[in-house]
Amino acid sequence: MTATPFDTRYGMPRIREGLTPEARRLLTQSVSPNTVRAMQADLRVYRQAGGRLPASDIEIANYLSDQNALGKKPATLERYANSLHMWHRYMNLPSPVHTMAVRSVMRGIKRSRDMRQASAPALRLQDLHILLDQLNRGTLHGLRDAAMFTLSFYGAFRRSEVVAITLDDIEWCPQGIVITVHHSKTNQSGRIETKSLMRAPGSTVYCPVRLLEAWIQASGVQRGAVFRAVTPAGRLGAGRLTDHALYLRMKQALKSAGLVNMGYTPHSFRAGFITEAHLRGKSDVQIKRISGHRDQRTFERYIRLADLFEDPAGDFFEL
Repeated sequence: MTATPFDTRYGMPRIREGLTPEARRLLTQSVSPNTVRAMQADLRVYRQAGGRLPASDIEIANYLSDQNALGKKPATLERYANSLHMWHRYMNLPSPVHTMAVRSVMRGIKRSRDMRQASAPALRLQDLHILLDQLNRGTLHGLRDAAMFTLSFYGAFRRSEVVAITLDDIEWCPQGIVITVHHSKTNQSGRIETKSLMRAPGSTVYCPVRLLEAWIQASGVQRGAVFRAVTPAGRLGAGRLTDHALYLRMKQALKSAGLVNMGYTPHSFRAGFITEAHLRGKSDVQIKRISGHRDQRTFERYIRLADLFEDPAGDFFEL
């Protein structure tokens, strides 16, 4: 059974006693595996820093202050605080995180540091093609990466989402494909979401649907994860590719394409799609059908970045 934050071996309470098998199954599914891993990692950091559980508000306030002095980002400190809050909630203890001491320390951290989030630059279509041009699609490595990168772009996928795609998640249609996303960063409840990707005209070099078809056919994947590791000898791995492996493959491809200094990350595919679609006149509704944004403020951050140099007022340079 998938590990949950309710297991004592992860420093979390065991509250399964007396629950029916169905209730235990639902309990297991109440928190996504990614969330569980993140909380476990945060608690390890706290323990390694000498923290005790249960904790007092003063202990947590001092801990967050110390981590801030080490240069941890405010967003990371917010996550640390939330993980400690959830541990106390699971233990049926009052959360010291929501006390005045901890909240005031977090406000002080935010006021004393630049809270602008470092956003991954948008990888526009031109640079996407440069990136794809240097991939050897005659090999399984190159074909997989080409399919994975184009799918990440045209599906505005987060890297954790694209590596989680299975064959059963893909519905093939004459017009293209519909991909079901079971979990995402903003969807921890398992709400079903879908992304529709069009099949490009036949003259298009980099069609996400055709590249995906080519990868599946060449790799021989018949069930389970679509994107998998490939050995140096060209043999397909059994398990799915990790999101970190996607990052490493992109980093290697960026170096080969001469784009390594652009600061692109896997999130640049998602930002690039939103930017490109917006600048080509697609409506917010059309874009969000693919990106899956539910928070308008988050979505508008992408749009503001896209508009910085679009039709600017200061574009006159001659008398």
